[in-house]
Amino acid sequence: MAALLALVLVPGTGEAAQGRDPRAERERVRSEQANVAAEVDALRADSAEIEQALVAIGANVADQRALLADAQRAADQATASLQLARTQEREAVDQVAALQQQVRVMAIESYMRPVTDDPTVILSAASVGEAAQRRALLGFRSERDAELLDQLRAAREDVAVRRQEAEQATARAEQERAELAGRVDQLEAAEAQQEEFSAAVDERLDAALGEAASLAALDKELADQIAAEQARIAAEQARIAAQLAQSRPRAAPPARRAVAPVPIANGSIVSVRGIRVHSQMATQLEGLLAAADADGVRLGGGGYRDPSSQVALRRANCGSSDFAVYSMSASQCSPPTARPGSSMHERGLAVDFTYNGSLISSRSNPGYRWLDANAGRFGLYNLPSEPWHWSVNGN
Repeated sequence: MAALLALVLVPGTGEAAQGRDPRAERERVRSEQANVAAEVDALRADSAEIEQALVAIGANVADQRALLADAQRAADQATASLQLARTQEREAVDQVAALQQQVRVMAIESYMRPVTDDPTVILSAASVGEAAQRRALLGFRSERDAELLDQLRAAREDVAVRRQEAEQATARAEQERAELAGRVDQLEAAEAQQEEFSAAVDERLDAALGEAASLAALDKELADQIAAEQARIAAEQARIAAQLAQSRPRAAPPARRAVAPVPIANGSIVSVRGIRVHSQMATQLEGLLAAADADGVRLGGGGYRDPSSQVALRRANCGSSDFAVYSMSASQCSPPTARPGSSMHERGLAVDFTYNGSLISSRSNPGYRWLDANAGRFGLYNLPSEPWHWSVNGN
């Protein structure tokens, strides 16, 4: 998975990338990166893969938010242009109506006082001055009427132009609204992907931080290293939570009810060659250790860890309420602290193995190689991200 994620995280180059819209290409690459990242198994991947996946998914959300903001601006601009086009269309229609009213008045006036080419109208004037005045008036009325009709024709043409512009603006506005709706859907999908992966990472934080607490007695340096790695992941989780809180208003997720883990019954934890485990796995652990001894492989380790110590840590780091102790995510505590009952060690169903007294910290360790070949026969399975950790279900 790490190799696949690394491959997708490198944008395409060469002929395949030529001729593409750079922005669309970046969106495609970011989306592919996020999709690959979302496939990372948050419980089993190593910390580097988790951090890389969180960054890739977060980058996709950020891109989708930027694209949504651009689409919102374009939609707003298209709406404003549409409103202007419709206003101009209405003004043009009103202008035609006003000119049509003037033409109606002109028609009535022409009917009552028609303009005529009859020369007797001028010749019947009482004087040369009156004749000239009549000629001028007739010419003025003729020019005025012609100009009014020209204005009406021009206004009607303007209406047609404005109507076409309004139709085009309507089409653009509808297109931008559709683009905006699509961007909303894409952002919601990206955020849902981020929330889903973030929830899985919360589970991983619980498991890894619980493991670090269990390892403290066997290998404090490694325990501190794991805690530091998870602290970085928790910081990214906190940043994601803040990012989601600043997003568009959405329905709040159902509140998580605070529930304390079921306590382990008295007497159910037993010691198998110094390793404390639940009685249900005692026989299989004894069989495994005996088989290892027969092959000359000296295994030891740590098993059960009392949940009460984790409860005390949660009260100190997270808060005193039942919700803070049992339900609040590890990343909300300072420092990040696993929820009680989230570790298989607290159920007595996991063992952190040592080989020749040292924790098995790599897959090249002879102890790991023996366990990898034989532990399955005894119902114990490895958590891939932790060579030392074996449990009844691989978690």
